[in-house]
Amino acid sequence: MKNYLTFLLTLSFCSVFAQKNSQLEFISIQQLNDYKARFDLSGINIYNDEVLIVADKSDNKFVYVYTDHGNTFTIDNSKYIIDFNEKVDFEGIAVYGDDAYIINESNNEVYRYNLKTQDFNQLPINWEALSVKKEKWLNNAGLEGVAIDPDKGLLYLAKERQPSFVIVVDLQNNLIVKEMHLKKMCSNDIADLFFYKGNLYALERNERCIAKIDPQTSKVLKHYSFDKSVSKKGEKLYEPSKYGMSEALMIKDDTVWVGYDNNDLKVSKFAKERYNLSGSQPVILKFKLND
Repeated sequence: MKNYLTFLLTLSFCSVFAQKNSQLEFISIQQLNDYKARFDLSGINIYNDEVLIVADKSDNKFVYVYTDHGNTFTIDNSKYIIDFNEKVDFEGIAVYGDDAYIINESNNEVYRYNLKTQDFNQLPINWEALSVKKEKWLNNAGLEGVAIDPDKGLLYLAKERQPSFVIVVDLQNNLIVKEMHLKKMCSNDIADLFFYKGNLYALERNERCIAKIDPQTSKVLKHYSFDKSVSKKGEKLYEPSKYGMSEALMIKDDTVWVGYDNNDLKVSKFAKERYNLSGSQPVILKFKLND
C-alpha cells in the first residue's frame, strides 16, 4: 500500500510538472542577410505593422526595420535614426503608442524615442526605491530586458543577473512601484521581457527557456523550453560558446519570436546540418505558443 501511494504521489507530481513545462513547437528560423558588418541583435518589438530591432554596439544608433524573406531577413536603418552622443549599449526595446522605450546598459538608463518626431530623451526615473542600488550593480549585469503593460501604463525592466529581478515603473510619474524577485526560474539570468495577454514573459537565455509570470503575484505560472530546437548534445547554434545567446523576445499572434546575439561567433556544425546556416550573422527563431 505504501509503495502504491508513493507511486500515485510521484505520478501526480510528474503530471503537474509536465503541465507547467512544455517544449515550444518550432516554426522557422531566419538568418540576417545582406548586411556586411557585425550585428549583435539585442531587442525586438512591434509598431503598427513594422517589426523593430535594436542592437548593442556603438555604431547601432538606429531602430532597424525588419523585412521577412522566408529563410532570411533583412534590416533597414534609414527610417529611425537616433541622435545620441553618449556610449551605446542598447539591450531592449518596448513600444507603447508612438514611443519606443529603449534600455541602454552602458549607463543603465531608459530612453523614450518618439517614432514620429525622433525625439530621444532619458526617462527621469527615480531609482532611490531600489533594494540594490545601481552603483552596486556589477558591470555588464544591469538592464537587459524591457516590456510594457499598455493597459496600466507600467514599464517592466529586467536586471540581468547577480542578482536578477524585475523593476516595475509607473509611466505616469516615473516612480518604481514594485520589485519582482522571481522564484522557480529555469536559470539565474533574464535576457528580455515581453507583456502578452495580461502576463509577463521572461527570456532565460542560459537555459533556453521562457517563463510565464503573473505580474500581480510575481508567481511563475509555466515554463516553455526551446532547447531541443537550438542545441544537440550540448552543441549550440553558434560555437564555441559558454553561455546562451538568446537576447530578444517578442510574442505576436501566438507566435514567439526569439532573437539571437551570437557575438560574431560562427555557426556550429549542428546549425549547418539542421538549418543550413552559414557565416556569423544572427538568427530569429519562431515558435508556436502552446498556452
